[in-house]
Amino acid sequence: MADLTTRLLDIYDRLHQHYGYEAHWWPLFTDNWRWEIMLGAVLVQQTQWERVEQAVLRLHALGLVDERRAAAASLETIREAIKPVAYPNAKAPSLRHLAQYIVARYDGSTAALFDQGTPELRQELLALPHIGPETADTMLVYAGHHASFVVDAYLRRLFGRLGTIPNVDTMRYETLRQVFEDALPPDLDLSPYPHLEGNRSRLFWDYHALIVEHGIHHCLSRRPRCDETSAPRRNFTQSIKCATHCPPCQGCPLRPVCNAYQSSRIDYNLTE
Repeated sequence: MADLTTRLLDIYDRLHQHYGYEAHWWPLFTDNWRWEIMLGAVLVQQTQWERVEQAVLRLHALGLVDERRAAAASLETIREAIKPVAYPNAKAPSLRHLAQYIVARYDGSTAALFDQGTPELRQELLALPHIGPETADTMLVYAGHHASFVVDAYLRRLFGRLGTIPNVDTMRYETLRQVFEDALPPDLDLSPYPHLEGNRSRLFWDYHALIVEHGIHHCLSRRPRCDETSAPRRNFTQSIKCATHCPPCQGCPLRPVCNAYQSSRIDYNLTE
């Protein structure tokens, strides 16, 4: 386990040196940041982030980045607002149900929802419609600042290519989440990373944000940009997400520790 801890921190360090601190990852546009993050966590399912931004802006224009107003809104209003994302017909009732749940049980306070222990809160979130393990952990770490590691397709793709964790592609979600949390324990020395302020939950959300950035810019699914020194910028509404690391770089920062790259040396200087 100590060896895995060292390797995970080395990967984190390489990503951090390349992309910088992802403090701007969330929230997007409003002061009601916990509820906005919860909305985004549902909306992003099988959807590009640019479309999530569009949907959040449309919800914000209608005043629905507010738990009480979202709870009282018609399904048609919510459905129309989130049309940019995939499956708006399914997500609209889930979002309204989530708002109604927070209003009924927590008097409309999303902060109160997250003010409880991580295991109990995680089970509560998983019992709600349209919230699976990945979405629950996303809400926990970003909206609640709970130390719950997010496992997603970007992570499986990246670590499958790195060769750091055997069978990462097929490992059960809960098992893989536990692998990361055990290798990055509560007593981990985070002093080399002052931007984390010794906070394990901040390590988890920053690590996940960096993995997502890497999956967007270099470690693409079909044609990774391993050697490409100027990956195309994404058209985010929040341009800060591409502000510092999208100018010409030295290519993928993980090439020296990537099994797939080292074993094949395939020229991946192509766009997806």
